[in-house]
Amino acid sequence: MNATPYRPAQAEREETARLLPAPAERDLPPGRHLHHKELLMRQIDEDTTRASHQPGGLRRRLVDATAPGRPRRRLVLGASLAAGAMAAVIAVTAVGSHAPTTVPQAASAPGGSVSERGPGGASPQAVQLLTRIAAVAAGTSAPQVRDDQYIYIASQVYGASKKIGADGDGAKAQYNDDGTGATQPRQAWFSVNGSRDGLLNPGLGSGEGDVNLGKNTEPSLQLPTYTYLASLPTDPDALLTAVYAQNTGVDKNLNPDQEAFQTIGDALRESLMPPQIGAALYKAAAKIPGVNVVDDAVDASGRHGVAVSQDHGNQRTEWIFDKDKLTYLGERTVLINDDSAGGKTGRIIVSTAVTERAVVDKAGQKPSPGTAT
Repeated sequence: MNATPYRPAQAEREETARLLPAPAERDLPPGRHLHHKELLMRQIDEDTTRASHQPGGLRRRLVDATAPGRPRRRLVLGASLAAGAMAAVIAVTAVGSHAPTTVPQAASAPGGSVSERGPGGASPQAVQLLTRIAAVAAGTSAPQVRDDQYIYIASQVYGASKKIGADGDGAKAQYNDDGTGATQPRQAWFSVNGSRDGLLNPGLGSGEGDVNLGKNTEPSLQLPTYTYLASLPTDPDALLTAVYAQNTGVDKNLNPDQEAFQTIGDALRESLMPPQIGAALYKAAAKIPGVNVVDDAVDASGRHGVAVSQDHGNQRTEWIFDKDKLTYLGERTVLINDDSAGGKTGRIIVSTAVTERAVVDKAGQKPSPGTAT
């Protein structure tokens, strides 16, 4: 394999973007953002009433915090409003279902030993691992789906939340827990072609019921449908060009290579992947600079695996795979160094564990025993 990583030229990106199915606008599909925001606002109001605390500017800041900067499939986790403290939120990409109730204690280092980077790109270990993962993905059976069906995803999720001091603006944010807080189950149903309303059971621990996610008529790699994924090119170079093309202007805090890694992670996380597309995405990830291997990482259900990782700022995002089967387990983000909010090196910021993927006939339906993957 060439030492120089594949980096599509701007003209090539633009041409590929023109030929590919149109991605969504840089926003959540109609209604999805409002559902998440309303869910959070109801929880804030309930906690505020109990604490006899007026939300005022806090409520407006929380609304702003949940505004869609990146068109990604997210779960908004709210922290309780206790007297003398105000809550901040983290938007977490995740899913959920049966699993242990706590995340394992964060390690003293951010998850195992990290492989050395190759010259200007993914490490040789990452290339080798992703090539093996791609071969496993390509060898899986293609699911039988109809346009009127749903992709069912169940997982477990943990997301760090922060609190702000009682004086509000300017107060120093601090984490609400030590990184070992309870996980929450999450179940989601996504229309195969996006033409029917999706459904979410958010599992926020707030007594909320199911949330209608609306239709997804403008899917993208960040918010895919099964039909959209099946329409993508299976050539890794062409697919990676599409990944970079869809990144333009999505997240100014990440460079294009980091955003490409995040975009592929979005596509993998909460979907049922056509085998050849899954294989192509893993091969494409092997071409992204800065991608490494972590030899031991733990998902939200406590399962140990090997991870493909990339650093961004003071955080490391890890896709976790079963060490033997090389199947996707989940994802986590950990601190690389101590941060200003009191987090120590290795602290878990986000952790997920996929427990079921299946095709079902209608939203809200659980898969029959033995049919989920």
